[in-house]
Amino acid sequence: MTGVRAPARRRLLVLVLLATAVMTVLGYALKAQCIDDYNADRDRLLCSNDVQVLYTNRGLGEKHFPYVDGRLDENGNLSGGVIEYPVLTGLFAWVAALPVSSEGGYLTSTAILLAPFSLLTAFLLVQMVRWRALVYALAPPLVWYSFHNWDLLVVCACVAAFSQWWRGRTVWASVLLAVGASLKTWPGFFVLPLALERWKAGDRRGAGLVVGAAVGTFALLNGPFALVNYDGWWAPYAFQGRRGADITSNSIWFWAGEKLTTDQLNHLIPVLLLAAFAGALAYGYTRPGRYPFVQVCGAMLCAFMLLNKAHSPQYALWLLPFFALLRLEWGWVTAYLAFDAVLYIGLFRWFYGLGHGEDFGIPKQMLVIGVWGRAVMLVLLFVVFLRSRSALDDDDAAPQEQPRELVAA
Repeated sequence: MTGVRAPARRRLLVLVLLATAVMTVLGYALKAQCIDDYNADRDRLLCSNDVQVLYTNRGLGEKHFPYVDGRLDENGNLSGGVIEYPVLTGLFAWVAALPVSSEGGYLTSTAILLAPFSLLTAFLLVQMVRWRALVYALAPPLVWYSFHNWDLLVVCACVAAFSQWWRGRTVWASVLLAVGASLKTWPGFFVLPLALERWKAGDRRGAGLVVGAAVGTFALLNGPFALVNYDGWWAPYAFQGRRGADITSNSIWFWAGEKLTTDQLNHLIPVLLLAAFAGALAYGYTRPGRYPFVQVCGAMLCAFMLLNKAHSPQYALWLLPFFALLRLEWGWVTAYLAFDAVLYIGLFRWFYGLGHGEDFGIPKQMLVIGVWGRAVMLVLLFVVFLRSRSALDDDDAAPQEQPRELVAA
């Protein structure tokens, strides 16, 4: 942020953090409507969330230490402190459950522990792209989804990794991507473009260190759980493998008409993802100049969100940092956020209608528009991200560190 006077920097930081805090508080106020009677209020008041549901459905109130005694039974049910996410999310969910004894209390406890991660994300974005951090701080998904699930954790880990890369600390960036992969799987994909960025820069040793750091960190975080109870550690991945593209998935596979079986999807989706990832990685390598690391990561994430069996509403949070870190025409951001808002309102009002025997009407029309609108936007953003210019390339956004081409760690 050289070129911007220190007082102006501080004012901008305060503004962004204040905006993030306001949106986060509004997000809690939205979900807190469900504290008193979750099942009666969740769809009618648009306060549905996974936090309260999984507190009950996954036995978090029983305070089991996660994954050590848990498993996925023959009926596909998770038990014994296992939730359907990797170990760090499970540990966070367990910690949040320790001081409370009710669904409503768990929502509040989770919100208190999650909110600082959103503020840290905003802080890191201000450091990297100055006023563009407001794209994150003022985004409506912070209201819809801050406390819908635990995704603020993985978003923060991913942005922290980008911050370390921006400062030339690529090994630390790789470590943080492995942390992200231990929260939700997708940041682990970004190790590949990070290694290619080093390779294209002629830093073969740095590329190897990036891969080694990611593998080592993931093993360090996950290994103890796998050694103590492999079935419990593997249960989230097995659960996701057995999950179908059902009514709760919001994915194109449910709404595409002809339904494919779970087994068919488990064979088709990896092939499609590999093709999309290979295309993005190859485009980045052949693009003139420095490897477009952030752009390729953004494109890979679009492909994953589009093609995955599940496309949960809160996945919109994952894209917000890329809207700030890449120079896009504002129409792209506005269009995606508009479709997302339509989906959020339509989805839960449709669920409310289903509970009262109504399967058609404006909510379902909104939902279908939202599902396919977001899907089309992801296809377009896959291309737009790859062709975009990074906001980190601005001269006055350069970090106070050595050039990243010269630093591997």
